[in-house]
Amino acid sequence: MSLLLTQAVSAAEANPTPEVWRVITKMAYFAGLIGSIGGCMLYLIVLRPVLRRPSVDPADRAVLQRRAGIYYAIVGTWFLVALYFQIAGKGARVKGKEIPFGDALSPAAIWRFISVPGKKGDWISSGAEALIQYALWGVAAIVLMLAFSPRLREKLGVLTLTSLIVNFVAYQVTLLPTNFSKATFDTIANSLLDHLHVFSISTWVGGIAGLVILAFSRRRLSLGAGDVFAQIWTRFSTLAMVAVGCILITGLWLAYSLVGSPSELFTTSFGRFLVIKVSLVFTMICIGAANEFVMMPRIARARAAGAEGSVFRLALRTFPVLVTIEVLLAVGVLFVLSFLTGSARVEAGDPEDPTLSGTVIGIGVVLAILIAVSFVTTAKVSDRLSRSAARAHEVEQREAVSAES
Repeated sequence: MSLLLTQAVSAAEANPTPEVWRVITKMAYFAGLIGSIGGCMLYLIVLRPVLRRPSVDPADRAVLQRRAGIYYAIVGTWFLVALYFQIAGKGARVKGKEIPFGDALSPAAIWRFISVPGKKGDWISSGAEALIQYALWGVAAIVLMLAFSPRLREKLGVLTLTSLIVNFVAYQVTLLPTNFSKATFDTIANSLLDHLHVFSISTWVGGIAGLVILAFSRRRLSLGAGDVFAQIWTRFSTLAMVAVGCILITGLWLAYSLVGSPSELFTTSFGRFLVIKVSLVFTMICIGAANEFVMMPRIARARAAGAEGSVFRLALRTFPVLVTIEVLLAVGVLFVLSFLTGSARVEAGDPEDPTLSGTVIGIGVVLAILIAVSFVTTAKVSDRLSRSAARAHEVEQREAVSAES
């Protein structure tokens, strides 16, 4: 995502303040992209496997399936509309041919942007590349919109899988440079890491946003749905930890490539906005850790006690409130990203060109291993705390029975 939001500009023009329309269209576009990718990952990896379990009440399954289908259809609609404004914005910002955003919204202006011939040596023009990518994204959005139909909603697994595949293919279009002679190992590696960064963010943020929406169905669910959501949270926490691990690994490289030295974090506007963004993400991670070490054991204790009311309250009221805070922080991240244009290196006039040397790759591998170990440890500790809470309740019950007898 960071590379998508940064363009090569001169030091004098580095990190200019974006216009209001640019902030709105960029946030809307990324919200749609994150919602569609993350939502599909959520359904395929978390929701569908849990809802298929025999222990799930058929009535609860029907309510959650319907709410999920409508949610995905709305996400697809949002994404499709946002794509139009986003591609119009790209046409409005063509260097040397800038036009007012209002004029760029006309189909004729968009056609002029996508039909401009490529530069000498390009195998495809940037406009044609954008057309292919946005057309594929449009198809992915329309596939999700089919979930408005109750009949097609029954095939939600097929719809989400199809949309996810098309989304993935669409995003990979930009991996192909318009001019292969300018492609290097570093540029390709940057693109791959950036794409992994976006998919990881989408999986995490899009997933928690979808779960918050589903939690609003609680008034139509039975008390037993608390146990269903407990299983959903448990399964999603594993997916979220993998996604956050990838975000940290790719984010470290992207930060290194955009910031030349620690001082640039405070002496450049790009660096200061980056600090705000990292602070928001760090807060989100802290809330996620609290969920793992506090909320999950509490839910496990309530499940062991057979207290359906407590499980329902924790899994469908308290837990979603904490996750909603994460979603709001994510909105803040999207807002800050709108102001990250260029790089701290460019803004500071840093002549150093970051490259993926053997040393950098080696450090990255070590960091990846350390992050993986820390997240595996987190998962094991959380699981142990949950088991300990359940065992402690069983001991209390036995002691109470013994005291009565």
